[in-house]
Amino acid sequence: MLNGLYVATSGMLMQEKIVTSVSNNLANVNTNGYKKDGYTFKNYMVKSGQYPENIIRDSLYNKTINRVVQLDKNYLDFSAGAIHQTGNKLDIALNDPNSFLTVETPFGVRFTRDGALSLNNNNELVTSSGYRVLSNNNQPITINGDVTFLQNGAVLINGVQTDQLAIATFADMDKLQKSGRNLFNAIDILPEQSENPILMQGYIEGSNVNAVKEMVRMIEANRGFETYQRVIATIDQLNDKASNDLGRIA
Repeated sequence: MLNGLYVATSGMLMQEKIVTSVSNNLANVNTNGYKKDGYTFKNYMVKSGQYPENIIRDSLYNKTINRVVQLDKNYLDFSAGAIHQTGNKLDIALNDPNSFLTVETPFGVRFTRDGALSLNNNNELVTSSGYRVLSNNNQPITINGDVTFLQNGAVLINGVQTDQLAIATFADMDKLQKSGRNLFNAIDILPEQSENPILMQGYIEGSNVNAVKEMVRMIEANRGFETYQRVIATIDQLNDKASNDLGRIA
């Protein structure tokens, strides 16, 4: 009976992680440039090759009753969100889903898809969190005049190019991790300058979260959690009956 408790408990933990993921996605449904996350799971079984002498471990019976759910990985969905027009010249959207703005933070260089930009007191281009947007020579971008952003990231002030946005792309998107404040950190990989980010001035990319789909996932996860709870309650009742009734001496 205890085998069933382990299996059901692992199932509950799986559903709990799904609920956490969905809750975070729904909380950011209106966050500019937000990328939804999720989990993938797999069956956990000790590989038969690790214990070749153990016949029971490799038996069909063991594989049937001892399958538990194991977290495979946490993934990020980098598909593009809906792009809508704002008319603000400092707002930019990157139509290439694998391109990111490069920003300077107190914790080092980070990357973002949030193009809702503004100017600080020094007329430097900054994100909504106040982090300075960097050029391709790792310097802040100062805007004193009428600004135009070209599709390749070139910055024109009064019709004259003065800077080039550092728009990063990565050979392996799995190396990017969320680091809070709608930013990403690159782990063990260096960014490359995006050749074709397809920058759109006066536009903002929204979240790629589909609220309806996430609500369906939430309902499914809650029902799955309740099902595993009932399984555990049933096993507990069977254990109680086995120990108190069947095990009673006549």
